[in-house]
Amino acid sequence: MTYYPNRNDDIEKKRELAEAFLENPTRDAFAELVAHDGFWATEPRRSIDYYVDDIVFDDQTPKEVATAVEQALENTDLLEDVLELDGFGWATATELLHVLAPDTYAILNKRAVAGMEGLGYDAPNRQTASVEEYWDFVDDVREAYEKYDLRTVVNESESAPDVPAAAADLEAADAAFNAHYDDDAFDIDLEELREEQAGGRQLEVPSELWERIDEKVASDPTYRDVQDFLYSAVRNELN
Repeated sequence: MTYYPNRNDDIEKKRELAEAFLENPTRDAFAELVAHDGFWATEPRRSIDYYVDDIVFDDQTPKEVATAVEQALENTDLLEDVLELDGFGWATATELLHVLAPDTYAILNKRAVAGMEGLGYDAPNRQTASVEEYWDFVDDVREAYEKYDLRTVVNESESAPDVPAAAADLEAADAAFNAHYDDDAFDIDLEELREEQAGGRQLEVPSELWERIDEKVASDPTYRDVQDFLYSAVRNELN
């Protein structure tokens, strides 16, 4: 199962469990957190006890894990310390950090990658991504949230649970990614959304101007493609 009918309640419970672990970092508090139905990164693991005892806490203490997480919440430059914890990859690290700091950290997992690729973005490899690539990904998620109004996309869906009004933009984006990933059950298809938006708002650009823009894009890594350049130019002009 990739999407949950009680997703919003699951997230709130996960947040409570994560905060409880930081306040009192014990083996059992961490085990309860990662065993929670709403902690998606550990869902494929056959044995939570094995993961907790033989991987995460085999050679590091609950206090060490909690300290690394707390420091990354206070200073994003210390994100790599969380990634270096035993048993923590991008999916686990960013899911935990995201639930505690949803305005700062985006989840980097298979659902987010599929969602961003559906919207036409080049998402990083969630197994080998660098920290720099991750923060570029977060910036892209923020841009995609605004460009495609992902909160409204979810809230206007006939099948996906609404995004709570208090939810951060990155949380709303993640809700859209999750629904897109399970598009057989939910009526959100981000690739279709991108195609509809592109098809309904075409702009005729003279070939000479297009070539000049293309040259600019080729020499400036700020822009993914010509369409991204045009979107940025129009947005800057309107602002």
